[in-house]
Amino acid sequence: MKAVQLTNKILLIIMLGIVNVVAYAQPPSISVQPTPFQGASNLQTLLSYAMYAAWLVVFGMIIVAAVEAARGNHMGDTFKRALIGVIIAAFLLTFGWAIISGVF
Repeated sequence: MKAVQLTNKILLIIMLGIVNVVAYAQPPSISVQPTPFQGASNLQTLLSYAMYAAWLVVFGMIIVAAVEAARGNHMGDTFKRALIGVIIAAFLLTFGWAIISGVF
């Protein structure tokens, strides 16, 4: 019985010592400043122009779909391709731009 009590006291002393060591531990000071690679701003500008041109194509496809609808060709191949293309392109441009902007 005395051995168990002595062991408990030793464990308590060890644990208190560990708590003090952990309490005074300091995190390392790390300062990382990310820098873009050379030419990143040019790439960003190029992607911005490409994005602008892609949205112009999307709006052009909307106009084509509207003209086809006005001609009464609602179920024609041109109308279907333009409408599906607009939906897919707008989805890809929106989420693709978010991904590319997050990376660069």
